[in-house]
Amino acid sequence: MLEDYHDGQPVAYDILKKSIENKTIAHAYLFYSDNADVAFDFALCYAKTLLCPDNKLNTKTCDNCSICHRINNNNFPELKIVSPEGLWIKKDQLLNLQEEFRMKPLEGNKKVYIINNANQLNAQSANSMLKFLEEPEPNIIALLTTSDMNGILPTIVSRCQLIKVMSNSNIRNSYDNISNKSLIKIGELYYKNESDLKDFLENDKSVIKLDAVINFIRKYELLKLDVLLEVKKLWQNYFIDKEDYLLAFDIMVFFYKDVLNFMYNRDLEIFDYYKSVIEKAVSLNKIEDIIYKLQKILLTKEKIKYNMNLSLLMDKLIIEMESR
Repeated sequence: MLEDYHDGQPVAYDILKKSIENKTIAHAYLFYSDNADVAFDFALCYAKTLLCPDNKLNTKTCDNCSICHRINNNNFPELKIVSPEGLWIKKDQLLNLQEEFRMKPLEGNKKVYIINNANQLNAQSANSMLKFLEEPEPNIIALLTTSDMNGILPTIVSRCQLIKVMSNSNIRNSYDNISNKSLIKIGELYYKNESDLKDFLENDKSVIKLDAVINFIRKYELLKLDVLLEVKKLWQNYFIDKEDYLLAFDIMVFFYKDVLNFMYNRDLEIFDYYKSVIEKAVSLNKIEDIIYKLQKILLTKEKIKYNMNLSLLMDKLIIEMESR
């Protein structure tokens, strides 16, 4: 799964890949980004790679094994995720974590914990965190994430290897125009008016929405119905009104058509940049499955035009795509 970030996060990817290959893994990392969700997703991906028994870095089956499934379901004993309860991460949460991590790993030889939004450590929990980092165990790896470096104690920052994770808006500039080509093709198919097409291509949010749709599909294909638990983060944070939904559904249609192109050994029409996601979808579906999903997407798209609850409509689509 770490390979998914090869192009979008080249610097961070190279640092982490080399640390695994050279066996120089740090005891603590701090992933920082303008986008808190992007930082967390990248940290979780690295945690999965660290906990993989084969240290897989580049494989089509990555993120589809029993360990990754259990991590996705928050049911793997060697990974603990601590997130704020209300406004803060509390001292008791850190104490409970330290108590659990006193035991040796039950599976494999590593334990990993993620402190999500580490800038929300309060004074007491920050001190507990600092003590935990000052006495690192060789088999315990800490991954902290933040979108606010100024909110973290400098003494905590100094004990972590810093990993900058580009937000979606900055990733756009690292694509070497490959994803922009996908965006242009989608725009040309979607907009017939030249002025509307120009506005679409010049809007920074367009590439973010494209990435959001592809990321949603990737997560849906891996998690199936369990993706319902992540719909708000993966979908509703990006798509608000009917116009957003209509565009997103068309992108899904274009994507699954390219999946069929791949299955029939035809050239991809739009999504060359996202080939790894295409290949993942191909490995998890038969041709009949993709045709069925396309039908459900198109039928649901027609319902968007009416005054239906859009978030419920999305939940219903996920359920219907898995009802075959």
